[in-house]
Amino acid sequence: MNIRLILRAAVLMTTCCLLYTSCAKEAEAAGKDLTQAVSITAPQKKKFSRTFDTASVAVAAQTAYINPKVAAVIRSFAVKEGDPVKAGAVLARLDGSDYEIAVSAARAQIAAADAGVMQAEAAFAKIGADFERFKTLKQNGSVSASEFEQIESGYKQTEAGLAAAKAQRGMAQSALEGNLKQLGYTAIVAPFTGYVAARNGEIGEMAAPASPRPMFEIVQTDTLKINVFVSELEIGGITGKTEAKVFFDAFPDKETTAKVSLINSKVDPMTKSVKVELTLDNRDHFYKPGMTVRVRFTLPEREYLVIPRNAVFTRDNEAGIVYVKNGEDRVFTKEIFMGGTVEGYTIVEKGLAGNDSVTSFL
Repeated sequence: MNIRLILRAAVLMTTCCLLYTSCAKEAEAAGKDLTQAVSITAPQKKKFSRTFDTASVAVAAQTAYINPKVAAVIRSFAVKEGDPVKAGAVLARLDGSDYEIAVSAARAQIAAADAGVMQAEAAFAKIGADFERFKTLKQNGSVSASEFEQIESGYKQTEAGLAAAKAQRGMAQSALEGNLKQLGYTAIVAPFTGYVAARNGEIGEMAAPASPRPMFEIVQTDTLKINVFVSELEIGGITGKTEAKVFFDAFPDKETTAKVSLINSKVDPMTKSVKVELTLDNRDHFYKPGMTVRVRFTLPEREYLVIPRNAVFTRDNEAGIVYVKNGEDRVFTKEIFMGGTVEGYTIVEKGLAGNDSVTSFL
């Protein structure tokens, strides 16, 4: 970049010299003296309250793309595009007959498992009484060790059978709960209060969780969000309490206010900017998501180092070249980094000291 700026400066100085020589010859031919009007000034410190605009698009505060959680045929729709919806309201219903059959089968399995548990409990109760009696007889020496081992083995087997029956019943209960949940998924509901922004599919069509086209898009537009990217040179003047003026392209004469709700914690290395999110009250739903906007920030007043705008001769993004006169009345170039312009001045972020003598051509 430095080489490019120096080359540009050299070309500019050569051009100036050629123009100066041409004008001098014309002046000599006319018998007149030639004078070059320049101004020598030092950078000044001035206080400004800077304002800058940036463009963006308003988006809904919340957006949900909804696909069914189960695969089934669409049976009915309860809403259409543009309709308001409440959180939990049914948007559509799918055919749940297959899941109803699964629920009935699970309930039958629970009934069978309950019967098995009852039988196992009865058997365990009976052998449990025998086991307790045989323990007493063993202590008295009334039964042999082999007889006691036989009743003890039966007791343990019956105990295990009861545990298995209860486990089977638990599995049947889990299956019922899973099938009931699947059946419940055949009712598509709104996740929050908002509006139906899109509805896809037709009655009789198969809906599936992996469909590339969401069945519904629900938006919440009581609040709109606006994301902008602010230069790292200007982000210092923006805080969580900052408010900005917002102008919608659709309503250029109408002004509203948005508040900063988020400032990203890092600078984008490619753009040297910081993401700032603003929120805008839209309870009357006057503005629509997707509308283009112009956001105007007014930064707090502070002191800047500035030079006249016409003292900067070449520009490359945020860099520029100025001509500086030293104590020997010789002029040389300096590269500066600029922070924008205001009221006829260029803000110098880096590259000049307060006592430099800067040349401006008038």
